[in-house]
Order: sequence, then structure tokens, then C-alpha cells
Amino acid sequence: MKKNLITLMALLICTVGFAQNFNMTLRAVLPYGVSLSNIGGYVDSQGNEYALVGYYEGLSIVDVTDPDNPVEAFMIPGAQSDWREVKVWDTYAYVTTEGGNSGLQIVDLSDLPNSVNSKYWAGSGAINNQLETIHALHIDAAHVYLFGSNLFNGSALVVDLADPWNPVYKGHTPGTYIHDGYVRNDTLWGGHIYDGYFAVYNVADKTNPILLAQQNTPNNFTHNTWLNDAGTVLFTTDETNDSYLTSYDITDLGNITELDRYQITPGSGSIVHNTHVLNDFAVTSWYKDGVSITDVSRPENIISVGSYDTYTQGAGGGFDGCWGVYPFLPSGTIVASDMANGLVVLTPAYIRACYLEGIVTDSVSGLALGNATVQVLTTALAPITNITGEYKTGTVTPGTVSIQVSRAGYETKTITGIVLVNGQLTVVDVELNPLNAFTATGQVIDAVSGLPVPNAKVQIWNASTDNQITADANGNFAIPAFFPDNYNIDAGKWGYVTYCSNSQALNSGTVPYVIQLQPGIYDDFTFDLGWTVTGASGNSWERGEPDGTVTQGPGGGAVANPDVDVTNDCRDKCYVTDNGGGGAWDNDVDGGNTILTSPIFDATSFLNPDVKYARWFYNGGNNGGGSADDTLTVKITNGITTVTLETLFPNSPNNSSWVNRTYSIAQYLTPTANMKLIVETADWGPVFNIVEGGLDKFEVTEGPVSIAENIASAKLSAYPNPFNNAVRIVFNSNLLVGETTLVIADISGRIISNEIIDATKGYVDAGSDLAAGIYTAQLINKGVASSPVKITKVK
Repeated sequence: MKKNLITLMALLICTVGFAQNFNMTLRAVLPYGVSLSNIGGYVDSQGNEYALVGYYEGLSIVDVTDPDNPVEAFMIPGAQSDWREVKVWDTYAYVTTEGGNSGLQIVDLSDLPNSVNSKYWAGSGAINNQLETIHALHIDAAHVYLFGSNLFNGSALVVDLADPWNPVYKGHTPGTYIHDGYVRNDTLWGGHIYDGYFAVYNVADKTNPILLAQQNTPNNFTHNTWLNDAGTVLFTTDETNDSYLTSYDITDLGNITELDRYQITPGSGSIVHNTHVLNDFAVTSWYKDGVSITDVSRPENIISVGSYDTYTQGAGGGFDGCWGVYPFLPSGTIVASDMANGLVVLTPAYIRACYLEGIVTDSVSGLALGNATVQVLTTALAPITNITGEYKTGTVTPGTVSIQVSRAGYETKTITGIVLVNGQLTVVDVELNPLNAFTATGQVIDAVSGLPVPNAKVQIWNASTDNQITADANGNFAIPAFFPDNYNIDAGKWGYVTYCSNSQALNSGTVPYVIQLQPGIYDDFTFDLGWTVTGASGNSWERGEPDGTVTQGPGGGAVANPDVDVTNDCRDKCYVTDNGGGGAWDNDVDGGNTILTSPIFDATSFLNPDVKYARWFYNGGNNGGGSADDTLTVKITNGITTVTLETLFPNSPNNSSWVNRTYSIAQYLTPTANMKLIVETADWGPVFNIVEGGLDKFEVTEGPVSIAENIASAKLSAYPNPFNNAVRIVFNSNLLVGETTLVIADISGRIISNEIIDATKGYVDAGSDLAAGIYTAQLINKGVASSPVKITKVK
């Protein structure tokens, strides 16, 4: 099967992705029509260059000697699978897959461009004919290391390639599953993806590898490892949403130290996959962001110097886009495998970055200032100083720039005329002048009554500082040694709607700051307002910003935990089961149930109370396989009776997505003053599945009340309005028959008064007992309500 270049596709990708691409030129795209996986490269005896492309049906050998005209030379069939990895030793390619059960595929490339030959190796010696599936591999010094096979819990198998056509099994690493790894000079750096760390093994004795050290990585989902050219720095990738390319000083295995971490599109949730290092440039496949080149010659300051988006159909988290990249062809051509779009052939420009570094200090004391922001103006670069006051950043674009340095408690300083040069370090140290501190004071009051709200929770924060306090019995709060700046201000208490306000100027002239809380039954979990967590599982409900998780790797991966809370509430917190990133099975519910219960709320002040909330649920077989048989239930109790509002199953619609729900309480049980909401999920075993759930934006509001046509025509009016003492509410008494009730509610829907009136007069005087505020008044006649009229009482 020969494949030819499709120019239209190449032009399409080049045009659509242009804005995100720099220092890499698209030469060609070769579509396949089926999913691609990883990629390697080979050069034959005549100097012809080949991309070795793993795809769903086997291994595709593509001549890329002319990068503008890639042509498939041979296709080596294999078991159908979304997973396929390939590495080369001597004149042989070695191919692994999780499909089928044939073991390691060996392809003899020595006769290219004329012919190829292949066979399978299923093990020898102690594992003779036992090797079936393999996830990944690495080759060094005539030994292939096989990761994630069906043998020895997926630990690394060490196989001798002294005879490349007839490998010999030597031994395996101790311990648990290794997903991928890198080997140099008898040291193996294994990615223990499900354990969240990389491990270092001495493999000098191939029959008895010895564990030397291990180190957790930022997202605790360590996928791929690679050494720099000097062998002093290790680079890792975490294959999960919002992940990092991370560098480590590994010169002392007793003190492995993180140096820097990098994201190609911070905040997008994108997933990094495989990185390689060439001449102190890291060339990395980054799923939906395509191919990234970073200058890692200063590994404590990783800087983007090239990028090409191979996947223009989308962005963000998830397992679509660029699986692998191979940057080692002698011509410099880069070949990348985009799972959806095909083989992508690129020409890179490897350009050293301009490095900008320095230290920020206090101009008076000379002490280093951590947590200062250094904004490179007209760019997105804004590093934060570390505990020793150091900042490190840079760009591939030379020129003259200005920086703006800011920190809480200090005057912002702008420095201009900074000249950046490729391959050179520019050091700019900055001294900041301290501001005069003051005491920030304020009060939390009831927005309707104007009375203090005792013991309300208050948070005043910005990028530089975070103050969390509790108001006193009179609703007052004070923060000493406070510095003028713009702050976000939040406040809350059970029985009130959470208050959140952005970028408020606080200084000695704007305090005391008064916060008005509207009464209401509401909780978006900006604060801990007293929900309780019980149950048998140690993996219980937690309040926090949700960490997204995925079920498995490419081809079978799916989002389990959403990585955001609902979008139409305050801030970013919710309740989620055992919050933690990485694989969904790392931090899910296991070994019992976990129950989340609200504080007591009073539903009797509403005519027709609705309970509302947002929730999500995921239930899948462990590690993406097996059966799922668990549930999440939402119940409500009135203190006497408990009923189920809904039960979610593994196949319920829109699982793993936030879903808003509304239920009329009276349709399930009698509203009382002792109501609670109860959310429960569990994984009882004996086979534990992936069980995850989330809850956000709980509230109780007034539900719809049907309005009969005749009472709607009663046409309520009110005067004087606004009023100081009492207001007269006028209506058409001819349309009312029998007992009539006047209901006055505040703006949150809470009923303030509810009294039977004499409707024959056509009016009623009311409001003398109301506090200043805004209210609605309406009539209830024979179980139906009139249209409300708004009334306002002023002091």
C-alpha cells in the first residue's frame, strides 16, 4: 500500500495553525485515515532518511529524504492497536504494541530501499514464549529495555541484542509497572506513571537491576524521561491534563533537585507526552499543541524557542493530536506523528534563547523578596521570584524590552531599555521601595436588615497575598500591616449568598469596607460553611479546586474528573471525591462509601421551594478496563423522612461533566425547618473500580407558582413607593373570591410576612414592621398567586 502526499491537507494545516507556529516550517503532511501512535527514524546505507511510523494497522516506513515529498516505501502489518512504539538498533527496528499477543516485532532494515523483513520474538530463557504485549521500549548499548509488558507486573525487561535478530532475555527490574524509560551508561530512568515518580536503576548487571533512587514529578503521573547531553540533568513529562516538562539536577542521586518546569500553553490544560533532547534543545510532542522546541541549555530556565501546532482541530486537555516526534535525522528534519492528521514533516530552526534573570530585593533592608512578579511588558512573560528573590525568564526574540516589577507591600517599578541578545544572559537586579502599611478594617452586614452578620468568613486576596479571617460578633474585621493595592474580596456565612467582588482598591482612604450579604440558602464552597463528610472510605469528599484526571493513555483515554468547577458561581472551588490529579484510579473512592451532608436549612419560608445544585459522576473499570457497577445518589431529608432525588449510574448521560439539577422539594416530601442534602458514592469491591464525583453551587430558591388568569388580572399597585412607614397595596377586589393572603418576601425569596387580609376593601396597608430594603408583595387566592409588585422601604 503506497501513500502519496496530499498537498491540500498540508496547506490547510499550515494556514489554520499559522499564528501558533514559529521557528518550524511545515514541509509536508502524509495522511493515513487511521490513528497514528509513536514514531522513530532510520538512515539507510545510501543516506536515505526514513520515518518509522507506528499506526493502527502496523509499522509504516516512509522515505522522507525529500521532506517536501514523503512517500511510504513499505508497510509492515501488525496487530491492530492504538498503541505502537518503535526504536532502532544497528539496522533493525524493534516495535512494541499492546495489541495482539505476539511479543516484540523485529524488522530488518538492512536492505532498504529494496526490501524489509520482519518476525516476532516472544521471549527466551526464563520467559521463553511468554512475552505477549509491551507498552514501550528504549535501546542503549546493544540492549533493549521493554516497559509495561504482560510479565513481572510490567516492570522493565532487559534483553540482549548482541545478535539483533535473535534477542536474549537477561532479567528485569524489581518492583512495579514502568510505563516508559531512558537508559544511558548502565543507568535506567524509569517512568512509574501510576506511582507518580521516576525511578533510577543500576542496570550494570543485566540480570539483577538495583533501585538507586526515586523522585515524584509535578503532576504525579510520570510518563517519559530523557537525559541532557552532559548526563547531569533529567527531563520528565507527566501525561495528564495541565502537565509540565520538568528538569532535575541528578548529579547527586541522594539529593535530586527540581530546577524548572515548563508549559507550552499555561492554563489550557494541555497534556505533554514525549520529550527528547538534542544539543540541549528539548523537542517534545504535546498532544493538542503539536511539537514544541525549548532551549534547555540553562535547565533552570526552560524557554520556548519553536513550536508547530499539528492539531488544528482543537486545543486544551485530552488525548488528541501529536503523539510522538523524532528529531535525530542527520538532515535535521523533524518527523512527528499526529494521531488524527498523519505524518507531519518539519524543518526546525534551532535558535538559542535570550535569557533574562536577576534578583529582587528590599531597597531598605537588602533582603531578597520572594513572590514578586516580573512582567516583561508587551509579552506574556511574568515569572514569580522564588524564596531567594530570584527570577528567570527569556524569549527567542531579541530586542529591547521593559520590565515591570511588583510585589504586595512595595511600590511597582518599571525598568526600560533592557537589551536581549540570543544566546546571552542579561542580568537585571531590582530594588523595590516598601509602602507604608495601614490596618484594613471592615464590617459584614445583612443586606436587608442592615444588622451585623456575626462570625462571617472573609477573604481578601490578590496574586501576591491572601488574608483569610473571621468577623467578630459584630461583623467587624481588621487586618493589621496591610498594604494598599487592588484586592478580590469574598465573604460568606451559612444562611447567606456568598459575596465576591474583584479588583477593589483598598487603602487608608477606602476603609472601613462594608460587605452586604443577601440572606439566602446558598453555598458555592468558596468557604467551608460546615458540610460534613462521613463514611468508610479513606478517599472521601474534599473541598477544593478540582484537579482533572484521565482514565488511561492515548486511544482509550477519557476525562474522569473535570478540571474546573461550575462557571457561574464565585471562585473555583467545589466538593470532589479525593481530589488529586494524574490517573483517575490514583485518587478515587475505594474500599467503602463517602457521604457529604449539608448543614440544616429551613425551607418553610418559601411558597414552593426548589433545591438546586450542580454535580458530576464517573464510574469506570479500573485502569480503564473491567466492569463498572457503582452509583452516586443525591438525597434530601426533612428530619423525618429521607428520599432520593436522583441516582447516577456508569452509563448516565453527561457523566464527567457538570450537570445542573433542580427539584421541587414539595413533590418529594414536606418542607420543614430541618432540611439537609445528602450526596453519597461508594466502591465496595472486592474488585475496585474508578469512582469519582463532584458537587457545586447548592442553593434553595423560590420555585414557580402557577398564576390563574383572574388573579393575575388583579393588577396590584403600591403607593407611596418608596415609602418610609407604611405602603398601601391596591388591587381589584371583584376578582378575588374567598380567603386571600398577602405575602411579602425579600429579594432572595425569603418570606417576611404571610397574613390573611380583608380583600373586599380592594386595598391593604402594610410594611410598618419591615426593615429598610427591597421586597415583593403578592396575593394568594385559592392556591394561586398574583403577579408581584416591588416595594421599597427607606430609612
